[in-house]
Amino acid sequence: MIIRVTMADEDEEILHDLVIPDRTQMEEHTIATVGDAIIGNRVSLGYGIIADSITIGEHSSIEGNIIARSDLRVDLWTKINGSVQTDDDAYFGEFVNVSGKLTVDGSLDVGNNVQIKEGYTAKGWIIVRNPLPVLTYIFLYLITLFQLDRGSEEIEKALNHMFSEEEQLLSTNMLTIPDHAIISLTDIIVHEAAIICSDCRLFGNIKARSLCMGDRNNLFGSIRTDQDMHIGTGCIIHGALESKTEINILRGTHIMGDVDANKVIFHETACIDGAIHAPGGVITIKDDVDGLANDMLNTYYCFSLLFPHSI
Repeated sequence: MIIRVTMADEDEEILHDLVIPDRTQMEEHTIATVGDAIIGNRVSLGYGIIADSITIGEHSSIEGNIIARSDLRVDLWTKINGSVQTDDDAYFGEFVNVSGKLTVDGSLDVGNNVQIKEGYTAKGWIIVRNPLPVLTYIFLYLITLFQLDRGSEEIEKALNHMFSEEEQLLSTNMLTIPDHAIISLTDIIVHEAAIICSDCRLFGNIKARSLCMGDRNNLFGSIRTDQDMHIGTGCIIHGALESKTEINILRGTHIMGDVDANKVIFHETACIDGAIHAPGGVITIKDDVDGLANDMLNTYYCFSLLFPHSI
């Protein structure tokens, strides 16, 4: 599965979809994931982050400690209300504010006016500089091309390469929090799609344009979408589901609240504690198990929960 990342103007969103990879755990003050993490611009995150390499956009707010098992990059004007630790190199843009201590096992590259309240330690090189603005870099690059007497076709090719509108691809193995997202102890709010993989433990009421959830997830909260919602196998939702279009609930999933959508499709082994409201109809999916004895039937349902995509 892939998500969209497009090159955009300054006021447009770069990261579109929320992606939570397999085995991501929301703890009391931290989101822990097994892969990399990328956090967009102007994100309000009420947790710290534990991941491999971590990239944080500009004007974001992180309410917790950051632990990177690889490189760490924090863009300008971002505020981190906690300590920061990285096992490799770290880069901080201008006006980054860290309220705790910074520990870097590699080299430290910082812009001007970076504030680290409780001090820092770095085992590698420490470089303090004013990063070259992107527009200035492009201007100097074009001047160099003209001085080398390159043709207009090559210059146009270089511009198209830098400002390509073609979509790039990011893997769902990476925790991706899109621009302008709000994630707190009570809410997970994004403007586009939310993609939740499998074996995750999450807190908060999710609001998104659409949602696709994998298998064996445990969500302590409700889900509300404008478009379709898909809930995988063996999930537990400690709340209600609400969609303006369609909700699809697979086998063995337990919904502890109401289900409200224009159309609801659920497997016969799914459990819904609350009421179902579906003006467009309710469809129950049943397995063809006629003729199976009770002991074989129990084995079949256990196997279907363990290997849902093999049924």
